Amino acid sequence: MTIRATGRVTRVLKQALPQGFRGVYKINIVGSTGAGKTEFLRCLLGDLFKPTTESQRRAKTENVVDATHTWFRIGKKREESTTTVSLNTVGILLVRTLFNSIEFHPVKKVDELLLRDDIEEIWQFVFFDNAGQERFDFMPQITMRGADAVIVLADGTNMASIEKVSYFLELTREEEYRASDGQIRIPIFILLNKKDLIERGCYIGLESVRHMIGATEEYLYYETSMKTGEGVDDTIRSLISTLHENAQEK
Repeated sequence: MTIRATGRVTRVLKQALPQGFRGVYKINIVGSTGAGKTEFLRCLLGDLFKPTTESQRRAKTENVVDATHTWFRIGKKREESTTTVSLNTVGILLVRTLFNSIEFHPVKKVDELLLRDDIEEIWQFVFFDNAGQERFDFMPQITMRGADAVIVLADGTNMASIEKVSYFLELTREEEYRASDGQIRIPIFILLNKKDLIERGCYIGLESVRHMIGATEEYLYYETSMKTGEGVDDTIRSLISTLHENAQEK
């Protein structure tokens, strides 16, 4: 399912690093609104990530009891997140060095990267950050096509967000049958976000989530915090390892 790209960057990498270029991969990021999808990319890529469309979410009074959104008030300060409107996309080059460190670089820097002698391999990733609002539920159905991996984020303090994980798992399975009659499995990473709120007693916890969605061991789970960065590095390293193993099996 790897993207068959014919752009200049792909051609250059294939020619310069025939053994080290791992290909172009489409990573679909889905989840309910407020789950932390956009913050995941911002935490992962830093200044390399520039959201194409986002707006500040209004925290309404009913959010206190409505599980659609989650926000917290600390003293007089209200913590809110931004919510993606429609879709964010970003293409990056992931570099793994001979020292097993991971770096992210903009695609336009490919010529500079090829001057280095410490690069073990280069991956070209295209991330699709889908809006989580219900009115945009059609977007994941579209962007799921051709996905090489799916990252599902859930707000670990929000029951409605966790319950919607099953919906995204179903979309992924539908794409597997559309693309290969279910013969090729798309790796799924389930990220339970906002672990930094565990001390406030509102973080549900991973074991409860496993039980709620009835997921099997085929899914890879991570407890994360986009505020502290916990779990983000583990997720991306596991993603690389899984895609590499799948490529070896083909």
